[in-house]
Amino acid sequence: MNPMKRLFVAGIAATLSFVGAVTGASAENVLKLATFVPPVYVLHEPIFEKLATDLEAATGGSTRIEIYPSGELGQGPVEQYKRAVSRIAEIAYGLPGYTSSIFPKTLLIELPGVTDGHEDATRKLWKVMDKHLRDEFKKTVPLALFVTPPAVLMMRDKPIHSLSDLEGLKIRVSSSSAAAVIESYGATPVPMPANKVYTAMSTGVVDGALMGTDSLLIFKLIETTNFVTTNIPQMPTTIFLVANEEALNELSAEDRKALDDLTGLDISLRSADGLAKFGEIAMGKFAAKEGSETIVLSQEEREKFDAKAAAAVEKLLAEFDALGIPATEVVGDMKM
Repeated sequence: MNPMKRLFVAGIAATLSFVGAVTGASAENVLKLATFVPPVYVLHEPIFEKLATDLEAATGGSTRIEIYPSGELGQGPVEQYKRAVSRIAEIAYGLPGYTSSIFPKTLLIELPGVTDGHEDATRKLWKVMDKHLRDEFKKTVPLALFVTPPAVLMMRDKPIHSLSDLEGLKIRVSSSSAAAVIESYGATPVPMPANKVYTAMSTGVVDGALMGTDSLLIFKLIETTNFVTTNIPQMPTTIFLVANEEALNELSAEDRKALDDLTGLDISLRSADGLAKFGEIAMGKFAAKEGSETIVLSQEEREKFDAKAAAAVEKLLAEFDALGIPATEVVGDMKM
């Protein structure tokens, strides 16, 4: 072969090799997972990292998840859902309560009297998913949907032994549903992302917070909280792990099935259980804190809270029904 022909053949081979490499690279799907919590977060390893490891193994590496913790793809938990919709991240972890107007039906799970504990609430979310909730997740697909442990009242200076103790106090809430109930108790609800509560309690912007027990450690609220009141009407906080729908539709049928098999009710229950167990640890550490007080509402006071909460829920459901949101039907199906 003459030198010119040899160079030509070598050039063709190099070009084919480059094209093959590009084709191989493009065949690998990388799903960016955005969280606003740090890698030390209680669900980072058992949920986020395990999902990434399991999906890579199930797809032979053709679809991978890369985790971006601590707001690396954008600061602030409020914007998490938007990041999934706009595909800044293919998967996002966040709270529907931060965009309550998008998820009115989903957030009904947070109302008093609807559920009994984190497992019951998580199962009820998935029980009504196809009939009632899925259409709220515009341009996304819920991979996990679950709740925190039932909320407690975390207070800095004023212990809450009775309904009257809440009169006029500013209480942090995570959603409009929670706000309606807190208002019925005579307090002023202050919507606020969880990562802002520490500073808000430290500086007196709020007097306390309605949050799951896990938050005592996750957001270091054990440092700003001196009184915790339990046995209040159950109001968990809802959490999602959602994926961009377009990104999932680009996966092969085999890889999409692999992801579907790894997500849904099971990963949701494991997530809820992980937070609940962490909440128990947090309450133990709080009890050991010098000067702390854990208050359990008396039955008499609990009944007063229940009555106010029931009236607030009835009013809220009627308002939603009047707007064309079938809230009464959704809650009825959740309770079945």
